[in-house]
Amino acid sequence: MNKFALKKDIWLPIAVLMIAAGFVYFFNLNNKLFWDDSDWIINNIFVHEFSWTNIKFWFTHDVLAGVGLQSNYYRPFLFLTFALNYIVAGAQPLFWHLTSNFIHIANAILVFFLLRGLELGISKSQKTAVAFLTALIFSIHPLQTEAVTYISGRGDLLVVFFMLLSLLFFDKAGTKYLFLSLLSLILALLSRETAIIFPLLALVYYVSFRSEGRFIRSIKQGLIKLWPYFAVVFIYGILRLTVLNFQNTLNFYSAPNAYSENLLYRIFTFMHVLVDYFKLLLVPIGLHMERSMTVNTSLFQWPVWLGAGITAGILGIGYFFYKKNITYFRIWLFGWGVFFIGLGPVSGITPINALIYEHWLYLPMIGFWFIVSFYLIQIFDNRNALLLKIQGRTLLVIALAVYLLFFSFQSVKRNILWGKPVDFYKDILRYEPSSTRINNNLGNTYYNQGNIGEAEFYYRKAIESGDAFAQPYYNLGTILQSRGKIDEAVKLFDRAIEINPAFYYPYQNLAFIYAQRGDLTKAADNIEKLKMIIPNNPRVYYNSALVYLALNNREKALVDVQKGLEFSSSDPEIGKLLQDLASRLKK
Repeated sequence: MNKFALKKDIWLPIAVLMIAAGFVYFFNLNNKLFWDDSDWIINNIFVHEFSWTNIKFWFTHDVLAGVGLQSNYYRPFLFLTFALNYIVAGAQPLFWHLTSNFIHIANAILVFFLLRGLELGISKSQKTAVAFLTALIFSIHPLQTEAVTYISGRGDLLVVFFMLLSLLFFDKAGTKYLFLSLLSLILALLSRETAIIFPLLALVYYVSFRSEGRFIRSIKQGLIKLWPYFAVVFIYGILRLTVLNFQNTLNFYSAPNAYSENLLYRIFTFMHVLVDYFKLLLVPIGLHMERSMTVNTSLFQWPVWLGAGITAGILGIGYFFYKKNITYFRIWLFGWGVFFIGLGPVSGITPINALIYEHWLYLPMIGFWFIVSFYLIQIFDNRNALLLKIQGRTLLVIALAVYLLFFSFQSVKRNILWGKPVDFYKDILRYEPSSTRINNNLGNTYYNQGNIGEAEFYYRKAIESGDAFAQPYYNLGTILQSRGKIDEAVKLFDRAIEINPAFYYPYQNLAFIYAQRGDLTKAADNIEKLKMIIPNNPRVYYNSALVYLALNNREKALVDVQKGLEFSSSDPEIGKLLQDLASRLKK
Protein backbone atom coordinates (compact mmCIF):
# COMPACT_ATOMS: atom_id res chain seq x y z
CA MET A 1 0.00 0.00 0.00
CA ASN A 2 1.55 3.33 -1.03
CA LYS A 3 1.99 6.38 1.16
CA PHE A 4 -0.79 8.26 -0.68
CA ALA A 5 -3.32 5.58 0.24
CA LEU A 6 -2.11 5.54 3.84
CA LYS A 7 -2.84 9.26 4.14
CA LYS A 8 -6.32 8.89 2.71
CA ASP A 9 -7.89 9.33 6.16
CA ILE A 10 -6.38 12.85 6.15
CA TRP A 11 -6.57 14.17 2.61
CA LEU A 12 -10.02 12.80 1.81
CA PRO A 13 -11.82 14.49 4.76
CA ILE A 14 -9.95 17.73 4.03
CA ALA A 15 -10.94 17.56 0.36
CA VAL A 16 -14.60 17.01 1.31
CA LEU A 17 -14.46 19.94 3.75
CA MET A 18 -13.03 22.23 1.07
CA ILE A 19 -15.57 21.15 -1.54
CA ALA A 20 -18.57 21.35 0.80
CA ALA A 21 -17.70 24.75 2.27
CA GLY A 22 -16.49 26.04 -1.09
CA PHE A 23 -19.83 25.16 -2.68
CA VAL A 24 -21.92 26.71 0.10
CA TYR A 25 -19.95 29.96 0.04
CA PHE A 26 -19.60 30.14 -3.73
CA PHE A 27 -22.94 31.94 -3.62
CA ASN A 28 -21.56 34.96 -1.73
CA LEU A 29 -18.71 35.83 -4.11
CA ASN A 30 -20.51 38.69 -5.87
CA ASN A 31 -22.24 40.11 -2.80
CA LYS A 32 -21.47 43.82 -2.49
CA LEU A 33 -20.01 45.29 0.68
CA PHE A 34 -22.70 46.94 2.79
CA TRP A 35 -23.93 47.83 6.30
CA ASP A 36 -20.91 48.36 8.59
CA ASP A 37 -18.64 47.74 5.59
CA SER A 38 -19.43 51.34 4.58
CA ASP A 39 -17.87 52.82 7.74
CA TRP A 40 -15.20 50.20 8.34
CA ILE A 41 -13.99 49.95 4.74
CA ILE A 42 -15.58 51.99 1.93
CA ASN A 43 -15.57 55.40 3.66
CA ASN A 44 -12.49 54.69 5.79
CA ILE A 45 -9.50 56.17 3.95
CA PHE A 46 -7.12 54.54 6.44
CA VAL A 47 -7.64 51.11 4.86
CA HIS A 48 -7.35 52.32 1.28
CA GLU A 49 -3.58 52.07 1.21
CA PHE A 50 -0.80 50.27 3.05
CA SER A 51 1.38 52.96 4.61
CA TRP A 52 3.27 53.53 7.84
CA THR A 53 0.86 56.36 8.71
CA ASN A 54 -2.12 54.05 8.32
CA ILE A 55 -0.47 51.22 10.26
CA LYS A 56 0.13 53.60 13.18
CA PHE A 57 -3.49 54.70 12.92
CA TRP A 58 -4.81 51.10 13.12
CA PHE A 59 -2.75 50.41 16.23
CA THR A 60 -3.70 53.61 18.05
CA HIS A 61 -7.39 54.05 17.20
CA ASP A 62 -10.68 52.19 17.41
CA VAL A 63 -12.41 50.73 14.34
CA LEU A 64 -14.63 53.78 13.66
CA ALA A 65 -12.02 56.49 14.13
CA GLY A 66 -11.34 56.49 10.39
CA VAL A 67 -14.80 57.96 9.76
CA GLY A 68 -14.74 60.26 12.77
CA LEU A 69 -16.90 58.11 15.04
CA GLN A 70 -16.13 56.23 18.26
CA SER A 71 -16.29 52.55 19.13
CA ASN A 72 -15.23 50.10 21.84
CA TYR A 73 -13.64 47.83 19.25
CA TYR A 74 -9.87 47.67 18.68
CA ARG A 75 -8.89 45.37 15.80
CA PRO A 76 -5.71 46.49 14.01
CA PHE A 77 -4.88 43.13 12.41
CA LEU A 78 -8.41 42.89 10.99
CA PHE A 79 -7.86 46.30 9.37
CA LEU A 80 -4.54 45.13 7.98
CA THR A 81 -6.43 42.41 6.07
CA PHE A 82 -8.92 45.04 4.89
CA ALA A 83 -6.08 47.19 3.57
CA LEU A 84 -4.56 44.25 1.69
CA ASN A 85 -7.94 43.48 0.14
CA TYR A 86 -8.52 47.12 -0.82
CA ILE A 87 -5.08 47.48 -2.43
CA VAL A 88 -5.76 44.45 -4.61
CA ALA A 89 -9.44 44.92 -5.45
CA GLY A 90 -10.74 48.25 -4.23
CA ALA A 91 -14.35 47.79 -3.13
CA GLN A 92 -15.04 45.07 -5.71
CA PRO A 93 -16.43 42.15 -3.68
CA LEU A 94 -14.89 39.01 -5.22
CA PHE A 95 -11.47 39.13 -3.55
CA TRP A 96 -12.96 40.21 -0.21
CA HIS A 97 -15.26 37.19 -0.09
CA LEU A 98 -12.59 34.81 -1.36
CA THR A 99 -10.39 35.92 1.55
CA SER A 100 -13.09 35.41 4.18
CA ASN A 101 -14.22 32.12 2.66
CA PHE A 102 -10.64 30.86 2.62
CA ILE A 103 -10.13 31.72 6.31
CA HIS A 104 -13.37 29.91 7.19
CA ILE A 105 -12.34 26.78 5.27
CA ALA A 106 -8.92 26.94 6.94
CA ASN A 107 -10.68 27.06 10.32
CA ALA A 108 -12.67 23.93 9.46
CA ILE A 109 -9.43 22.13 8.56
CA LEU A 110 -7.79 23.26 11.82
CA VAL A 111 -10.82 21.98 13.76
CA PHE A 112 -10.39 18.62 12.01
CA PHE A 113 -6.68 18.38 12.91
CA LEU A 114 -7.23 19.52 16.50
CA LEU A 115 -10.00 17.01 17.23
CA ARG A 116 -8.29 14.20 15.34
CA GLY A 117 -5.34 14.51 17.71
CA LEU A 118 -7.42 14.02 20.86
CA GLU A 119 -7.49 10.79 22.87
CA LEU A 120 -11.19 9.91 22.92
CA GLY A 121 -10.99 6.26 23.97
CA ILE A 122 -12.20 5.06 20.56
CA SER A 123 -10.58 3.64 17.44
CA LYS A 124 -8.53 5.79 15.05
CA SER A 125 -11.20 5.56 12.35
CA GLN A 126 -13.93 6.57 14.81
CA LYS A 127 -11.82 9.48 16.02
CA THR A 128 -11.30 10.64 12.44
CA ALA A 129 -15.05 10.36 11.85
CA VAL A 130 -15.81 12.48 14.95
CA ALA A 131 -13.29 15.14 13.88
CA PHE A 132 -14.58 15.17 10.30
CA LEU A 133 -18.27 15.36 11.21
CA THR A 134 -17.64 18.21 13.68
CA ALA A 135 -15.57 20.14 11.14
CA LEU A 136 -18.11 19.51 8.36
CA ILE A 137 -21.02 20.85 10.41
CA PHE A 138 -18.86 23.79 11.49
CA SER A 139 -18.10 24.59 7.85
CA ILE A 140 -21.65 24.41 6.41
CA HIS A 141 -23.92 25.39 9.32
CA PRO A 142 -26.11 28.35 8.26
CA LEU A 143 -25.40 30.25 11.48
CA GLN A 144 -21.86 30.74 10.21
CA THR A 145 -22.96 32.92 7.28
CA GLU A 146 -23.30 35.92 9.59
CA ALA A 147 -19.55 35.74 10.30
CA VAL A 148 -18.31 34.56 6.90
CA THR A 149 -20.41 36.45 4.34
CA TYR A 150 -20.51 39.73 6.26
CA ILE A 151 -17.07 41.22 5.56
CA SER A 152 -17.08 43.31 8.73
CA GLY A 153 -17.61 40.02 10.59
CA ARG A 154 -14.19 38.74 9.50
CA GLY A 155 -12.92 39.35 13.04
CA ASP A 156 -14.78 36.19 14.12
CA LEU A 157 -12.94 34.16 11.49
CA LEU A 158 -9.51 35.59 12.29
CA VAL A 159 -9.77 35.25 16.06
CA VAL A 160 -10.79 31.58 15.79
CA PHE A 161 -8.08 30.92 13.19
CA PHE A 162 -5.32 32.28 15.42
CA MET A 163 -6.69 30.70 18.60
CA LEU A 164 -6.82 27.27 16.92
CA LEU A 165 -3.26 27.78 15.65
CA SER A 166 -2.15 28.84 19.12
CA LEU A 167 -3.74 25.73 20.64
CA LEU A 168 -2.08 23.43 18.10
CA PHE A 169 1.33 25.05 18.75
CA PHE A 170 0.71 24.90 22.51
CA ASP A 171 0.41 21.13 22.17
CA LYS A 172 3.98 20.86 20.90
CA ALA A 173 7.14 20.95 22.98
CA GLY A 174 9.94 23.44 22.50
CA THR A 175 10.68 27.15 22.73
CA LYS A 176 9.98 27.66 19.02
CA TYR A 177 6.43 26.37 19.35
CA LEU A 178 5.84 28.39 22.54
CA PHE A 179 6.87 31.52 20.62
CA LEU A 180 4.59 30.65 17.69
CA SER A 181 1.73 29.90 20.06
CA LEU A 182 2.10 33.22 21.90
CA LEU A 183 2.48 35.10 18.60
CA SER A 184 -0.76 33.49 17.37
CA LEU A 185 -2.50 34.59 20.58
CA ILE A 186 -1.30 38.18 20.10
CA LEU A 187 -2.59 38.20 16.51
CA ALA A 188 -5.91 36.80 17.77
CA LEU A 189 -6.17 39.64 20.30
CA LEU A 190 -5.41 42.16 17.56
CA SER A 191 -8.15 40.62 15.40
CA ARG A 192 -10.97 40.57 17.95
CA GLU A 193 -11.27 41.23 21.67
CA THR A 194 -12.83 37.85 22.45
CA ALA A 195 -9.37 36.22 22.25
CA ILE A 196 -9.04 37.05 25.96
CA ILE A 197 -10.74 33.68 26.57
CA PHE A 198 -7.85 31.72 25.05
CA PRO A 199 -6.01 30.84 28.31
CA LEU A 200 -9.25 29.33 29.64
CA LEU A 201 -9.79 27.37 26.40
CA ALA A 202 -6.23 26.08 26.58
CA LEU A 203 -6.72 25.18 30.25
CA VAL A 204 -9.82 23.13 29.45
CA TYR A 205 -7.92 21.45 26.60
CA TYR A 206 -4.97 20.65 28.88
CA VAL A 207 -7.09 19.32 31.74
CA SER A 208 -9.27 17.27 29.37
CA PHE A 209 -6.64 15.59 27.22
CA ARG A 210 -3.07 16.40 28.19
CA SER A 211 -2.96 15.85 31.94
CA GLU A 212 -3.06 12.47 33.66
CA GLY A 213 -3.61 13.74 37.19
CA ARG A 214 -6.79 14.27 39.17
CA PHE A 215 -9.03 17.19 38.27
CA ILE A 216 -7.82 19.81 40.80
CA ARG A 217 -4.19 18.82 40.38
CA SER A 218 -4.56 19.04 36.59
CA ILE A 219 -5.96 22.57 36.89
CA LYS A 220 -2.99 23.64 39.03
CA GLN A 221 -0.53 22.11 36.55
CA GLY A 222 -2.37 23.76 33.68
CA LEU A 223 -2.27 27.19 35.32
CA ILE A 224 1.49 26.89 35.77
CA LYS A 225 1.99 25.76 32.17
CA LEU A 226 -0.23 28.53 30.82
CA TRP A 227 1.16 31.47 32.80
CA PRO A 228 2.72 33.14 29.70
CA TYR A 229 -0.71 33.16 28.01
CA PHE A 230 -2.41 34.66 31.05
CA ALA A 231 0.39 37.26 31.16
CA VAL A 232 -0.22 38.26 27.53
CA VAL A 233 -3.96 38.61 28.13
CA PHE A 234 -3.32 40.56 31.36
CA ILE A 235 -1.03 43.04 29.56
CA TYR A 236 -3.61 43.38 26.75
CA GLY A 237 -6.33 44.02 29.35
CA ILE A 238 -4.28 46.75 31.05
CA LEU A 239 -3.68 48.45 27.70
CA ARG A 240 -7.38 48.29 26.78
CA LEU A 241 -8.37 49.80 30.10
CA THR A 242 -5.82 52.63 29.84
CA VAL A 243 -4.19 53.94 26.65
CA LEU A 244 -6.49 51.94 24.35
CA ASN A 245 -9.72 52.62 26.25
CA PHE A 246 -11.57 54.51 23.50
CA GLN A 247 -14.94 54.31 25.22
CA ASN A 248 -15.97 52.45 28.36
CA THR A 249 -14.39 49.08 27.51
CA LEU A 250 -16.21 47.23 30.30
CA ASN A 251 -19.66 48.70 29.67
CA PHE A 252 -21.07 49.47 26.21
CA TYR A 253 -24.01 51.48 27.58
CA SER A 254 -23.76 55.27 27.64
CA ALA A 255 -26.58 55.50 30.21
CA PRO A 256 -27.33 53.10 33.09
CA ASN A 257 -30.29 50.74 32.69
CA ALA A 258 -31.73 47.69 34.42
CA TYR A 259 -29.65 45.30 32.33
CA SER A 260 -26.32 47.11 32.60
CA GLU A 261 -26.62 47.69 36.35
CA ASN A 262 -27.83 44.25 37.53
CA LEU A 263 -25.63 41.16 37.13
CA LEU A 264 -28.48 38.81 38.07
CA TYR A 265 -30.70 40.22 35.33
CA ARG A 266 -27.87 39.65 32.86
CA ILE A 267 -27.46 36.03 34.01
CA PHE A 268 -31.22 35.38 33.80
CA THR A 269 -31.30 36.89 30.31
CA PHE A 270 -28.37 34.72 29.25
CA MET A 271 -30.29 31.61 30.38
CA HIS A 272 -33.08 32.73 28.02
CA VAL A 273 -30.60 33.37 25.22
CA LEU A 274 -29.08 29.94 25.80
CA VAL A 275 -32.38 28.23 24.98
CA ASP A 276 -32.61 30.22 21.74
CA TYR A 277 -29.03 29.27 20.86
CA PHE A 278 -29.78 25.56 21.24
CA LYS A 279 -32.81 25.95 18.98
CA LEU A 280 -30.74 27.75 16.34
CA LEU A 281 -27.97 25.17 16.50
CA LEU A 282 -30.32 22.24 16.04
CA VAL A 283 -33.00 23.78 13.79
CA PRO A 284 -31.52 26.86 12.06
CA ILE A 285 -34.63 28.50 10.66
CA GLY A 286 -35.84 32.10 10.89
CA LEU A 287 -32.26 33.33 10.81
CA HIS A 288 -31.73 37.08 10.90
CA MET A 289 -29.58 39.79 12.44
CA GLU A 290 -30.63 42.36 15.02
CA ARG A 291 -32.67 39.96 17.16
CA SER A 292 -34.65 41.60 19.94
CA MET A 293 -34.54 39.98 23.36
CA THR A 294 -36.47 40.64 26.55
CA VAL A 295 -34.41 41.46 29.63
CA ASN A 296 -35.39 38.82 32.16
CA THR A 297 -35.63 39.74 35.83
CA SER A 298 -36.51 36.40 37.46
CA LEU A 299 -35.29 32.82 37.38
CA PHE A 300 -38.88 31.65 37.14
CA GLN A 301 -39.69 33.41 33.89
CA TRP A 302 -40.04 31.32 30.73
CA PRO A 303 -37.66 30.17 29.34
CA VAL A 304 -35.10 31.31 31.93
CA TRP A 305 -35.76 28.32 34.16
CA LEU A 306 -35.40 25.97 31.18
CA GLY A 307 -31.99 27.42 30.32
CA ALA A 308 -30.94 27.14 33.96
CA GLY A 309 -32.24 23.55 34.04
CA ILE A 310 -30.26 22.63 30.91
CA THR A 311 -27.12 24.16 32.41
CA ALA A 312 -27.66 22.28 35.67
CA GLY A 313 -28.23 19.07 33.71
CA ILE A 314 -24.95 19.54 31.80
CA LEU A 315 -23.11 20.02 35.11
CA GLY A 316 -24.87 17.06 36.71
CA ILE A 317 -24.04 14.69 33.85
CA GLY A 318 -20.45 15.94 33.92
CA TYR A 319 -20.19 15.12 37.62
CA PHE A 320 -21.65 11.64 36.99
CA PHE A 321 -19.05 11.01 34.27
CA TYR A 322 -16.30 12.27 36.57
CA LYS A 323 -17.24 9.61 39.10
CA LYS A 324 -18.04 6.76 36.68
CA ASN A 325 -16.26 7.24 33.33
CA ILE A 326 -13.24 9.52 33.16
CA THR A 327 -12.98 9.30 29.34
CA TYR A 328 -16.55 10.54 28.90
CA PHE A 329 -15.88 13.21 31.52
CA ARG A 330 -12.92 14.54 29.55
CA ILE A 331 -15.01 14.68 26.36
CA TRP A 332 -17.89 16.34 28.21
CA LEU A 333 -15.55 18.85 29.88
CA PHE A 334 -13.82 19.82 26.64
CA GLY A 335 -16.98 20.09 24.51
CA TRP A 336 -19.04 22.10 26.97
CA GLY A 337 -15.94 24.02 28.07
CA VAL A 338 -15.42 25.30 24.52
CA PHE A 339 -19.14 26.09 24.24
CA PHE A 340 -19.54 28.07 27.45
CA ILE A 341 -16.10 29.70 27.48
CA GLY A 342 -16.70 30.74 23.87
CA LEU A 343 -19.91 32.44 24.94
CA GLY A 344 -18.33 33.95 28.06
CA PRO A 345 -17.54 37.41 26.65
CA VAL A 346 -21.13 37.81 25.39
CA SER A 347 -22.88 36.16 28.33
CA GLY A 348 -23.57 39.38 30.23
CA ILE A 349 -20.63 39.12 32.62
CA THR A 350 -19.66 42.46 31.11
CA PRO A 351 -22.61 44.53 29.84
CA ILE A 352 -22.58 44.81 26.07
CA ASN A 353 -25.17 46.60 23.95
CA ALA A 354 -26.61 43.46 22.36
CA LEU A 355 -28.03 40.31 23.89
CA ILE A 356 -27.95 37.77 21.06
CA TYR A 357 -26.22 37.41 17.70
CA GLU A 358 -25.93 34.36 15.50
CA HIS A 359 -22.24 34.96 14.77
CA TRP A 360 -21.45 34.69 18.49
CA LEU A 361 -21.84 30.92 18.03
CA TYR A 362 -19.00 30.73 15.49
CA LEU A 363 -16.54 29.27 18.03
CA PRO A 364 -18.92 27.77 20.64
CA MET A 365 -20.60 25.49 18.09
CA ILE A 366 -17.32 23.55 17.79
CA GLY A 367 -17.79 22.29 21.35
CA PHE A 368 -21.49 21.59 20.90
CA TRP A 369 -21.15 19.63 17.67
CA PHE A 370 -18.07 17.80 18.96
CA ILE A 371 -20.17 16.23 21.70
CA VAL A 372 -23.06 15.49 19.33
CA SER A 373 -20.69 13.99 16.73
CA PHE A 374 -18.96 11.81 19.33
CA TYR A 375 -22.21 10.19 20.42
CA LEU A 376 -23.52 9.90 16.86
CA ILE A 377 -20.42 7.96 15.82
CA GLN A 378 -20.82 5.80 18.91
CA ILE A 379 -24.39 4.97 17.84
CA PHE A 380 -23.38 4.24 14.25
CA ASP A 381 -20.67 1.82 15.39
CA ASN A 382 -22.71 0.10 18.08
CA ARG A 383 -23.54 -3.13 16.29
CA ASN A 384 -25.46 -4.52 19.26
CA ALA A 385 -27.84 -1.60 19.68
CA LEU A 386 -31.48 -2.54 19.20
CA LEU A 387 -32.02 0.66 17.23
CA LEU A 388 -29.62 -0.49 14.54
CA LYS A 389 -30.74 -4.11 14.14
CA ILE A 390 -33.54 -3.47 11.65
CA GLN A 391 -31.73 -1.61 8.89
CA GLY A 392 -31.28 1.14 11.45
CA ARG A 393 -27.76 2.06 10.42
CA THR A 394 -28.78 2.86 6.83
CA LEU A 395 -31.74 4.91 8.01
CA LEU A 396 -29.56 6.88 10.41
CA VAL A 397 -26.99 7.60 7.72
CA ILE A 398 -29.76 8.78 5.36
CA ALA A 399 -31.28 10.94 8.10
CA LEU A 400 -27.90 12.51 8.87
CA ALA A 401 -27.24 13.15 5.17
CA VAL A 402 -30.65 14.85 4.81
CA TYR A 403 -29.95 16.92 7.93
CA LEU A 404 -26.59 18.08 6.54
CA LEU A 405 -28.18 18.85 3.17
CA PHE A 406 -30.74 20.97 5.03
CA PHE A 407 -27.88 22.90 6.66
CA SER A 408 -26.24 23.42 3.27
CA PHE A 409 -29.51 24.53 1.67
CA GLN A 410 -30.12 27.06 4.44
CA SER A 411 -26.57 28.38 4.11
CA VAL A 412 -26.92 28.83 0.36
CA LYS A 413 -30.22 30.69 0.89
CA ARG A 414 -28.61 32.97 3.44
CA ASN A 415 -25.63 33.68 1.19
CA ILE A 416 -27.92 34.61 -1.69
CA LEU A 417 -30.04 36.83 0.58
CA TRP A 418 -26.92 38.63 1.85
CA GLY A 419 -26.32 39.70 -1.74
CA LYS A 420 -29.65 41.56 -1.96
CA PRO A 421 -29.53 44.39 0.62
CA VAL A 422 -33.15 45.51 0.20
CA ASP A 423 -34.50 41.96 0.51
CA PHE A 424 -32.04 41.29 3.34
CA TYR A 425 -33.27 44.23 5.44
CA LYS A 426 -36.92 43.54 4.63
CA ASP A 427 -36.44 39.94 5.73
CA ILE A 428 -35.15 41.17 9.12
CA LEU A 429 -38.12 43.54 9.42
CA ARG A 430 -40.46 40.52 9.13
CA TYR A 431 -39.13 39.50 12.55
CA GLU A 432 -38.12 42.87 13.98
CA PRO A 433 -40.48 45.49 12.45
CA SER A 434 -39.58 48.13 15.05
CA SER A 435 -35.81 47.91 14.66
CA THR A 436 -34.51 51.48 14.42
CA ARG A 437 -31.22 50.37 12.96
CA ILE A 438 -32.69 48.15 10.25
CA ASN A 439 -35.29 50.72 9.17
CA ASN A 440 -32.51 53.29 8.95
CA ASN A 441 -30.25 50.92 7.00
CA LEU A 442 -33.04 50.12 4.55
CA GLY A 443 -33.62 53.85 4.13
CA ASN A 444 -29.90 54.27 3.37
CA THR A 445 -30.07 51.52 0.75
CA TYR A 446 -33.01 53.16 -1.00
CA TYR A 447 -31.30 56.57 -0.75
CA ASN A 448 -28.16 55.23 -2.42
CA GLN A 449 -30.35 53.77 -5.17
CA GLY A 450 -31.91 57.19 -5.75
CA ASN A 451 -35.31 56.17 -4.38
CA ILE A 452 -35.72 59.16 -2.05
CA GLY A 453 -39.42 58.54 -1.35
CA GLU A 454 -38.83 55.04 0.02
CA ALA A 455 -35.75 56.29 1.90
CA GLU A 456 -37.82 58.98 3.64
CA PHE A 457 -40.51 56.43 4.53
CA TYR A 458 -38.04 54.14 6.32
CA TYR A 459 -36.17 57.00 7.99
CA ARG A 460 -39.47 58.15 9.48
CA LYS A 461 -40.23 54.58 10.59
CA ALA A 462 -36.82 54.46 12.26
CA ILE A 463 -37.53 57.70 14.13
CA GLU A 464 -40.94 56.40 15.22
CA SER A 465 -39.25 53.29 16.64
CA GLY A 466 -37.32 55.24 19.27
CA ASP A 467 -34.45 57.59 20.00
CA ALA A 468 -31.67 55.02 20.26
CA PHE A 469 -29.79 56.25 17.18
CA ALA A 470 -28.96 59.69 15.84
CA GLN A 471 -28.53 58.50 12.25
CA PRO A 472 -32.18 58.49 11.06
CA TYR A 473 -32.68 62.07 12.29
CA TYR A 474 -29.62 63.18 10.36
CA ASN A 475 -30.58 61.21 7.26
CA LEU A 476 -34.11 62.59 7.17
CA GLY A 477 -32.68 66.06 7.79
CA THR A 478 -30.47 65.82 4.68
CA ILE A 479 -33.53 64.98 2.56
CA LEU A 480 -35.47 67.95 3.93
CA GLN A 481 -32.41 70.20 3.50
CA SER A 482 -32.20 69.22 -0.18
CA ARG A 483 -35.88 70.20 -0.57
CA GLY A 484 -35.26 73.62 0.92
CA LYS A 485 -37.05 72.84 4.21
CA ILE A 486 -34.14 74.27 6.17
CA ASP A 487 -35.85 74.99 9.50
CA GLU A 488 -37.20 71.42 9.73
CA ALA A 489 -33.78 70.07 8.77
CA VAL A 490 -32.06 72.15 11.48
CA LYS A 491 -34.42 70.72 14.13
CA LEU A 492 -33.58 67.18 13.02
CA PHE A 493 -29.84 67.89 13.01
CA ASP A 494 -30.07 69.38 16.50
CA ARG A 495 -31.98 66.31 17.68
CA ALA A 496 -29.33 64.00 16.21
CA ILE A 497 -26.65 65.91 18.14
CA GLU A 498 -28.72 65.77 21.31
CA ILE A 499 -28.91 61.96 21.03
CA ASN A 500 -25.23 61.55 20.18
CA PRO A 501 -22.99 64.60 20.58
CA ALA A 502 -20.07 62.65 19.07
CA PHE A 503 -21.95 62.00 15.80
CA TYR A 504 -20.18 64.51 13.60
CA TYR A 505 -22.24 64.53 10.38
CA PRO A 506 -24.96 67.01 11.48
CA TYR A 507 -22.34 69.55 12.57
CA GLN A 508 -21.14 69.69 8.95
CA ASN A 509 -24.63 70.37 7.63
CA LEU A 510 -25.35 72.97 10.30
CA ALA A 511 -22.06 74.76 9.56
CA PHE A 512 -23.01 74.86 5.87
CA ILE A 513 -26.54 76.10 6.59
CA TYR A 514 -25.38 78.87 8.94
CA ALA A 515 -22.64 79.92 6.51
CA GLN A 516 -25.22 80.20 3.73
CA ARG A 517 -27.43 82.28 6.00
CA GLY A 518 -24.52 84.56 6.74
CA ASP A 519 -24.39 83.53 10.40
CA LEU A 520 -20.66 82.87 10.31
CA THR A 521 -20.31 82.83 14.09
CA LYS A 522 -22.66 79.83 14.39
CA ALA A 523 -20.95 78.22 11.41
CA ALA A 524 -17.60 78.58 13.19
CA ASP A 525 -19.06 77.16 16.42
CA ASN A 526 -20.12 73.99 14.60
CA ILE A 527 -16.77 73.66 12.86
CA GLU A 528 -14.94 74.02 16.18
CA LYS A 529 -16.98 71.07 17.49
CA LEU A 530 -16.02 69.14 14.36
CA LYS A 531 -12.35 69.77 15.11
CA MET A 532 -12.80 68.21 18.53
CA ILE A 533 -14.61 65.15 17.17
CA ILE A 534 -12.52 64.50 14.04
CA PRO A 535 -9.22 66.29 14.70
CA ASN A 536 -7.34 64.47 11.91
CA ASN A 537 -9.64 65.46 9.04
CA PRO A 538 -8.02 68.07 6.72
CA ARG A 539 -11.37 69.04 5.15
CA VAL A 540 -12.59 70.33 8.50
CA TYR A 541 -9.58 72.64 8.77
CA TYR A 542 -9.99 73.83 5.18
CA ASN A 543 -13.65 74.74 5.75
CA SER A 544 -12.77 76.32 9.09
CA ALA A 545 -10.11 78.45 7.41
CA LEU A 546 -12.65 79.67 4.83
CA VAL A 547 -15.12 80.63 7.57
CA TYR A 548 -12.47 82.52 9.58
CA LEU A 549 -11.25 84.21 6.42
CA ALA A 550 -14.82 85.40 5.82
CA LEU A 551 -14.83 86.66 9.42
CA ASN A 552 -11.60 88.59 8.62
CA ASN A 553 -9.67 86.52 11.14
CA ARG A 554 -6.62 85.73 8.99
CA GLU A 555 -4.59 84.56 11.98
CA LYS A 556 -7.02 81.78 12.86
CA ALA A 557 -7.47 80.91 9.19
CA LEU A 558 -3.70 80.46 8.80
CA VAL A 559 -3.54 78.25 11.92
CA ASP A 560 -6.27 76.05 10.46
CA VAL A 561 -4.51 75.81 7.12
CA GLN A 562 -1.24 74.78 8.76
CA LYS A 563 -3.03 72.21 10.90
CA GLY A 564 -4.90 70.84 7.90
CA LEU A 565 -1.66 70.44 5.95
CA GLU A 566 -0.36 68.16 8.72
CA PHE A 567 -3.08 65.64 7.81
CA SER A 568 -3.32 66.33 4.08
CA SER A 569 -1.50 63.11 3.08
CA SER A 570 -4.78 61.26 3.62
CA ASP A 571 -6.61 63.56 1.16
CA PRO A 572 -4.33 64.92 -1.63
CA GLU A 573 -7.18 66.88 -3.27
CA ILE A 574 -7.88 68.90 -0.16
CA GLY A 575 -4.14 69.17 0.45
CA LYS A 576 -3.76 71.06 -2.84
CA LEU A 577 -6.58 73.43 -1.85
CA LEU A 578 -4.93 74.03 1.54
CA GLN A 579 -1.61 74.84 -0.13
CA ASP A 580 -3.31 77.33 -2.45
CA LEU A 581 -5.10 78.92 0.50
CA ALA A 582 -1.84 79.11 2.47
CA SER A 583 -0.21 80.98 -0.42
CA ARG A 584 -3.08 83.49 -0.48
CA LEU A 585 -2.92 84.06 3.27
CA LYS A 586 0.84 84.66 3.25
CA LYS A 587 0.65 87.40 0.61
